[in-house]
Amino acid sequence: MTSAPNLAKQDLSHVNLAKTNMAGADLHAANLRDATLTDTNFEGADLTDTDLANADLGGASLRNASAAHANLEGADLRDADLAGTNLRGAHMNGAKLRDADRAIAELAGANFTERVAQEAPTSDR
Repeated sequence: MTSAPNLAKQDLSHVNLAKTNMAGADLHAANLRDATLTDTNFEGADLTDTDLANADLGGASLRNASAAHANLEGADLRDADLAGTNLRGAHMNGAKLRDADRAIAELAGANFTERVAQEAPTSDR
């Protein structure tokens, strides 16, 4: 059985991890700024204090992940599964959330100033 990766505090900015299985991964305080993370599985992952600014998380699963105090400013979360995700204290200014499943997500203290929840439809992510 393969164990979940430990990438805590690593600089992964601009990386392409599209369609990667990162379930249960330790990514706390990692730099994933401007990363391509479309359709990636982050179920149960630790994304606490992670920098995901301007990252493309379209279609990703963050189900039951912890993204407390994460920087998601400008991140594309369209069609992402956020059910059960801890977003307590996350910075989400300008985040794109159209069609994201936010069922039961912990949003207490999350900053949604200037978020883009229902922007006009577009043909590309």
